[in-house]
Amino acid sequence: DVQKADGTEIEQKSVLRLQNSSSEGFVLSPNDITKLLNEHVESMAAALAKVQVEYSADAEDNIVAVSEATLSLLTVHLPHLCNNFIDSMAYVENMMEEQLTAAIGKRITADDLDTFVKFHNARLLCQVPQPFSHAVRRPKHTPVGLVSIESSDDEHKCIHTHTRVVANSTLKMPLNAATVLELTGKQYLHGWLNHRFERHHNDYQLVGRARQFSAYILVIGTMTGPNSIEPKDAIIVQNKDEVMIPLLLNELPTAKEFKDAIKSLSPEQQSFARAYRSMQLQSSVFGCVVIQIKPQLEALLGLPRNALDKEMKLTQHLMELFTEYQVPSDLLSYSGRSEGVALEDKLDNVRTNVKSVTDVIEGEKKKQMEMAKAKTDMAIEQKFQSLAECSYDSYEPQSMMMSCEEDISCYDDGGSSVASSPRSRAAPRMMARVAMASAAPPPMSTAAVGSRNMIGHRSLAKTVPTVASYSAKVVDAPQQKQPTRTEIVTDFKGKTDLSSDIGTSIAKSDGVDFTLLPQLLDAAVEKTDEASALRSTIIKTGQSWLRNRQENLLSGLKLKRLLADELKLEKIKAFDLLDALSRSGSLAIESSELHVIVAVTHCFEKDIIGTIIQDNINPIQKLESST
Repeated sequence: DVQKADGTEIEQKSVLRLQNSSSEGFVLSPNDITKLLNEHVESMAAALAKVQVEYSADAEDNIVAVSEATLSLLTVHLPHLCNNFIDSMAYVENMMEEQLTAAIGKRITADDLDTFVKFHNARLLCQVPQPFSHAVRRPKHTPVGLVSIESSDDEHKCIHTHTRVVANSTLKMPLNAATVLELTGKQYLHGWLNHRFERHHNDYQLVGRARQFSAYILVIGTMTGPNSIEPKDAIIVQNKDEVMIPLLLNELPTAKEFKDAIKSLSPEQQSFARAYRSMQLQSSVFGCVVIQIKPQLEALLGLPRNALDKEMKLTQHLMELFTEYQVPSDLLSYSGRSEGVALEDKLDNVRTNVKSVTDVIEGEKKKQMEMAKAKTDMAIEQKFQSLAECSYDSYEPQSMMMSCEEDISCYDDGGSSVASSPRSRAAPRMMARVAMASAAPPPMSTAAVGSRNMIGHRSLAKTVPTVASYSAKVVDAPQQKQPTRTEIVTDFKGKTDLSSDIGTSIAKSDGVDFTLLPQLLDAAVEKTDEASALRSTIIKTGQSWLRNRQENLLSGLKLKRLLADELKLEKIKAFDLLDALSRSGSLAIESSELHVIVAVTHCFEKDIIGTIIQDNINPIQKLESST
């Protein structure tokens, strides 16, 4: 409390306390506010005059100077003024928020604003933003799946994008340094305007779903030129699979923030920063390729269109041969040359080719199994041979019989064909021979016993030098694997030759240069009032995916998390199939779709209520201007 010169205390009344003192409430007039301010000035002057008197230089017992006492008085008084101001503004903002909530009928959230913006754009724009949810289908066919970008919450709302169909051009997608695919399907350009309040980011995911007995390949990457894409991830979606790929949104600084940040740098440093930002903008173009399998199989095998629509089993066998064994397509395709052959005859020819390759694979499996059994039988024979060669004085009959039983149980694989082989059936007879030899008195020397026991196995002993060495070979020898696919090492790095001229047109004779779009947007936004709010956004995929898969028709869907190693195997499997479907790049892929997404985020520094009340900004108007 501040005192006047006469010692009377002045009661401080803020606007909040004055308003609370009346039941009806009122707003102070300018004259009343002026009187309060004048009273505050007079009271402060009186307090300062009192300090001058009490802490004058004439007083002998004063250890505090007048200036120090004045500073102390003001230091104590200023926090009271600040607190009163904060309380007053909080009261006013709370009152305005209550009035806004009463007018709307609810407390508005970011989701409510998103809903209104969609409704507003539907009335404002001629071409309304469409949900990013596209069916994977051929004309006049049932969709085989669905690709969409949804929120990661429980509602799974699709994002809305401005969509444009781009003139078809050949898209090149490298699988490795030697194989480049040519995709001649449709191309779509999507513009996504995202908005963010405060530091809260919504989580989004790319979702791929497939129907039963259907399959397609999903490839995700970054556009590197007007007609090229660098694939980063790939996966085969089939048989009611549901793949959920998290998307990471990385916001870049605005053009205004970038220029302010490099203003004080040297010319060399500014040149480096501009080159790196240009690379960031070009790498922000997200590409998603969807490739249908059945139409490409028909073109690969020389079959008419729609020939494999009802051949589910044949399609599954073909995919297995391509992905698991990398069988050349020439061994499976239609081998006839006449065009007048009936469809069923062509399918029978392909089935025959598939059966022939399958028989060869099964024969190789059977041969390798027989070789493994022969090695096991030989190891068992030589184990008993080593026991028979032991001297009469160096072994105990009971322990030897137990050792024989342990060896038999070791090589008898749970009732497999090894135990029923001719050599394994000889093991009990040898055990009986060892028992009889131990029961009878030793009629001859140890060498004689050894030579007698070696008569029946003389030829076997010649082929095998020592039992110990052969056993070591059997144990250490690597197991024969079934012929499976070999991993493709993808070391391709996309090469870009991008123009630094922002004014260069994106429309070229060989296609649309999608990598120039972020630079054009960046230059256009810099000239508007939204230069400090719109940020170019890089879209990347997360390292942990989710997949719902039904292992068989009798089981339910099981959710599994795919980590880096499993994603690498899925990518290799998808690339193996793409390599087979395109004959290592020599056959163009027609049944494909390219979806290019350019994302921009409108950032608000406060939440939606703070933006409206505190900053006095209409977010709808700002988003409309950004759109």
